[in-house]
Parts: sequence; C-alpha cells; structure tokens
Amino acid sequence: MQFEIRACLDNLESTFKHVQDLYNFTNNGLERTSTFMSSVSTSTLLTARIKLAGWLERREGTWKLSSRRTSSTMRLQQRDSVFMSQTDVQLGDFLDTGHLSRMTSGILSKILCHLCSDGPLALRHLLFASKGLYYAAVNDASLWTTLSFDGAFFEHFWDRPVEQAKRFTEQCLHRSGSLPLCIRIVLDSQVARYMLPGPLRALSNAKYRGSERCTSLVWDHGMGVGHELVTQVMPLLPKKLPSLRHLSLINFLNPEEGTQFPNCPVLEEVEMFSCYEYDHSFWGTNLAQVTTTSFGNSNSWQVSDTAILSQFPALQDLTLFTTGSGPVRVRGKPNIAPRFERLQALRVRGYLPPEILTNLVAPALKALHIEANDSGWTSTSTLHDSFNSLCLHLYSLLPERVTHAEPQWATNLSMLVQKCTRIETLFVSKWMEEECMSFLGGSNVVLHVL
Repeated sequence: MQFEIRACLDNLESTFKHVQDLYNFTNNGLERTSTFMSSVSTSTLLTARIKLAGWLERREGTWKLSSRRTSSTMRLQQRDSVFMSQTDVQLGDFLDTGHLSRMTSGILSKILCHLCSDGPLALRHLLFASKGLYYAAVNDASLWTTLSFDGAFFEHFWDRPVEQAKRFTEQCLHRSGSLPLCIRIVLDSQVARYMLPGPLRALSNAKYRGSERCTSLVWDHGMGVGHELVTQVMPLLPKKLPSLRHLSLINFLNPEEGTQFPNCPVLEEVEMFSCYEYDHSFWGTNLAQVTTTSFGNSNSWQVSDTAILSQFPALQDLTLFTTGSGPVRVRGKPNIAPRFERLQALRVRGYLPPEILTNLVAPALKALHIEANDSGWTSTSTLHDSFNSLCLHLYSLLPERVTHAEPQWATNLSMLVQKCTRIETLFVSKWMEEECMSFLGGSNVVLHVL
C-alpha cells in the first residue's frame, strides 16, 4: 500500500491533470506563514481553523453529513457568506465533473499534503465544497501538525477568554494524532505574555504528548520587543524537548540570567538569523552535538558572531549568508577563531566580510559551495583573499545576474581555484563554461558543467 501511495505521489502532476485547478481554487485566501529561514508552516487559515476546532469539539461523535444528494454548486450557495468567494461556482462546476468522487479519502489527503508543500491551504473551500474534501481536511492529521503562535493568533484571541486559546491548541494537538509537530512562536507583541501561558502549557499535557512530539521549533523575536518578554515566555516551554531536531532563531535575544533553554538531547540542525548574543549558561550543552547550522545577517556582522559559531564544535555542514547587497563590514574586531575539525561542507551565500572568513579553520573540508544571494552578490573575492581552503570540490553554480553585481567574477574564481591546492573538481553553471575553460587550461582540475 505504501508503495502504491508513493507511486501515486511521484506521478501526481502528470496523471491527475486537474491538480493545478484544485490548487488554484483552494488557493484563494492562501496564507503563507513561512519564516525567513524557509520553515513553511502547514497550518491552515487561522480563523477558519479556530471555527472548525470549536465545532469539532462540540460535535465530534454526534454529527454526520447528510446523505441527501445535492449539486456541488447548490451546496456551496447554501453556505454562510463568510466562506463564499467568486471562485466557489467554478469549484462547484469542477466538483460536478466527478473527478474527486472517484478518489478515496486517503488519496485526497495525500493530494492536500502535496499542495501544502508551498504553503498552507485555506480551509473555507475544502470544508464546504464536498464530503470528500471535508473528510480529507478534517481527518488528515498532517494538516494540523503546525501550531503557530503569531500575530494572527494573538489578534484573534486578544478580546476572548484565555481558556479559548488553550482549547484551540488542545484541539490541534488532538487532531494531529501522533505525528511530529512544528511549533512557531512569533514574539512581535507584548500581548504574547498574556496569551501564551495556556497554549504553551498544553504542550506539556501528557494526554497529547505535545512536548514529546515536537521535532521543529521556530522562534521569531519581533523588532522592538526586549529581553524581558523572552524571560517571561521561556519558562512556559517544557523543561525538555526530547524529539527536537530542528531549531530556527530569528532576531533572537537571550533572556535575563537564571533562565535556561529546554534540554534537547537530539538537536541536529540550527538556523540563526540576526542573532547577536550568546550565553553559555542559557544554552547549556544543546549546541555541542549539532551537525548542521545556517548562520546569517542582513547587512552588518558583529564581533560576537564568531563567538557564537565557536559553540558548534561538531559541525559537518555550515552555511554562512548575508541577505543584503554590496560589501558589508564587521562591527568590531573578532578575536575568536572558530575551529571545525569535522566540517565537511561549507556554503557561503552572498557577500561575507573577510574578517569572518579569515577566522574560520576547517582542516577536513571537502566541499566549498559559493552561492549568490537575491541581489547577485557572492563571496568569491573575499574567499580567495581571506579563506585558507583545503577543499577537494568547489561548487560555483551561479546565476547570470552575478555579472551585474560582480563583473570580475571570472578573475576572482580563477584566483580562488589557484589558491585551493588540493582541488580536484570544479562545478559551474552552463553560462560560466567558456570563461572557466580559459583559466583551467593545463590544470588537473576536472570541470563539470551543470
């Protein structure tokens, strides 16, 4: 059965020609909750989810869909106007074609999960269009596995009893079954201190095993919110997150002294963006076993960045990135040289200041990846000036927009290749082939064009 489902998903785009139509219809009101670190939420439109959760809590076990046959268009027109849109009639016509009626609820659930890969689908069309879509949305636990405590959550429950926020969280935990959970906490308002105690304590409820099932935690510290809010919210988290493997921190501020992050014995991957502080007593030994890290800033880098990076001694895969355009500088002079004895792959995206690269030591490095950010900037020039690379494989699969930001990219790449005395292979994009062939003439480096 698993093989059949896998085969169905692999051929979904080609064999089910109406999948894109279904996506377009349900996509009206699409709410994306992805963070800067590309951690995409699979939770659905908050207002509809809250209504549904309360409804299910009251009706579960007593309510059944009517067996009376009516057209899909008629059913849609009979619903409350809050769920209606200009695409509803089109969706009704689509459902009347019978394509969905021949599909089992299990396959429909797989299709919905497939469509959610780029962002959560709004519930209003799925719940009120047909029986099949209703059951697929309500009964598929994977559509309830992300708990997002953000601005939309706080705004909805602000003028309501706090107990309602807790009950909604419990319904999501219940509907998610035994699947792994992703928890998103966005502290962009002081309201969080009043709204989060109930929902976060629900994670520790043994009935739902929320803290045990949490495998991903995204913490986004909004601008203008100080240390004191983190100090108040952090104790609300479970003391231990035994299954947490992925942690994303955005604009994170360390809390005041005396607070400690939950124990995460299997933490593998950490993503940090614009995090300028590090407190060893707060993190404990959580970072010691991390093997994959992505660390970056928007424009400026800090002296403390090298100190933070030095707390990941077991890294095997490291990504350093800058999102801004143009050369950036380090505020202060770094005095710590992070040493990564086990680092196998280093990815450098955007322009990194030479002070950061000069202080990195990676004697076992095998692969160096040079990547352009959205502005077309790379670190090719600073790498050949400041980084002592012993890599075997160099990947420079760059887009053509790099030529506008760095007209001397070929010269810089040539100098970097010459500096990498152990290099065996160079991977480049198709448009870079001619320039690379010219400076590789007579060398033993094998060129791969992708």
